[in-house]
Amino acid sequence: MTWNVLISDIGAPYRVPGGPRRSFPQADPPAIRRIASARAYGTQVMMVKQISAAGTGRTTLGTWTEILWPDLRDLACREHGHAPGHVCLSVSGRADLGNLVETLSGRYGEPFAGFDRLPPLPLSGQVDWRYAWPFSNRWVAFGRTGQGEGAGPALMIALRSTPVAEQLPAEASWLEQLVAVTGWVPRTAGQVDWAAVESRLGTPLPSDYKALVETFGNGMFDGFHCVSMPDDLINNAESAARPGQAPWEPHPPFPASGGLVPWRSNEHEQWFHWITEGSDPDRWPVYVTGAEPEAGDRFDCTATEYLFRHLTDPQHPIPMPVDFRAHWFMDCSGNVELDAAME
Repeated sequence: MTWNVLISDIGAPYRVPGGPRRSFPQADPPAIRRIASARAYGTQVMMVKQISAAGTGRTTLGTWTEILWPDLRDLACREHGHAPGHVCLSVSGRADLGNLVETLSGRYGEPFAGFDRLPPLPLSGQVDWRYAWPFSNRWVAFGRTGQGEGAGPALMIALRSTPVAEQLPAEASWLEQLVAVTGWVPRTAGQVDWAAVESRLGTPLPSDYKALVETFGNGMFDGFHCVSMPDDLINNAESAARPGQAPWEPHPPFPASGGLVPWRSNEHEQWFHWITEGSDPDRWPVYVTGAEPEAGDRFDCTATEYLFRHLTDPQHPIPMPVDFRAHWFMDCSGNVELDAAME
């Protein structure tokens, strides 16, 4: 059996026209917001199921699609005696479980695993849950039922909840708020040699960016926004500075004074830069550009504050492409060892 989840964008790349310098809080007129949102919300999530002799049963394509997306539907399991809030999915005993787990990880990123990172899940008294992948307000969970020769696979989609921005403590830092709204559970990660990174780049980097990288690592917020890891950040800055590259007016590429250093991107060809003005990198503003080398939008805040507000503010001047019910971080580190064995 093979699973593949496609996130297919059928809308044109969106971009709120650049121009005036912006500071938070800032809201575009409702009409502009509706137009931008209508174009951006062309994103759809489709579950594609390829059934072989080792399939998962008779669950239809439409049923699977509805369970994961849209994320507005209630989850009600058809198994007798099961409480609402999840759906149990049938898995054939002949299914290639290793391929199933690998495919889920290939689409949803590295799963939460281990007693210190797995979330509370339904049926925990009956199922030994091994892995859980976040997707909006859903968990996709894989585990084992029974023991020994009677052991079998278990697969479930369950409701997932995270706090909304309004519920967070006012004294929490932007990074702490980002961790909270994504439900991220930080784990021990390899140390970054920031001295070497900054020496190669030729400038100190904002402290909030370094903390962001060390807390989350490599991955995508809401499966869409990718914060550049140090090596990618250096490569992108060097590429932008090569002769013949069109500059993002009115800012030159770094290392020119006030030049741009890109620190984040997405599949809509938007780039998020720092304007390297002044001697204190913690005061560098964020500059957002589209696919073409035109004037972008300036935001006077740190990268972490911008990322948090972009994810959570429904009136943000640059809308998210999809109005997800919950936020998450898709872990692309490749650091989780996967084992689908039923022993």
